[in-house]
Amino acid sequence: MAIETNSKQLEENTKQTARNMALVKKVFLEGKAKNARVVEAFPVSSDEDLADLELKISESQESKKRYIKAVTNILKGNILSKAIKSVAEEQLLCAYNIGGRNGKKALKSFPQFFSVLIECIGSLVGRQDAEKALSHALTCNVSLNE
Repeated sequence: MAIETNSKQLEENTKQTARNMALVKKVFLEGKAKNARVVEAFPVSSDEDLADLELKISESQESKKRYIKAVTNILKGNILSKAIKSVAEEQLLCAYNIGGRNGKKALKSFPQFFSVLIECIGSLVGRQDAEKALSHALTCNVSLNE
């Protein structure tokens, strides 16, 4: 009788372990898929892509964290004016500045994306004023086209 009870308990534990493993795999694979989609979002190449990215970042705090991590990884270890071209393509960057002055569009009109950029730039070593560094990086990109 004890052997039969133990066998049934072992069988139930085995089934529960299998369900738990399936759940862990699903969560792990979904996480990898979400991170892959985040990385695939870059470089942003159009206003429409930028608007889509704005929506994706604003979906949740977790989503925003994934984008912050991805952009930080893109920007770290390189000169900002060069690395930012891996976040957004140069022709798009040249159409924008922070405040939308001098006939350009405003990055601040995409507050979620702008906050991700500022947070990432601010977290990099040696970046005291993130907005100033971003403004300079955008200026550098414009001067490369002229």
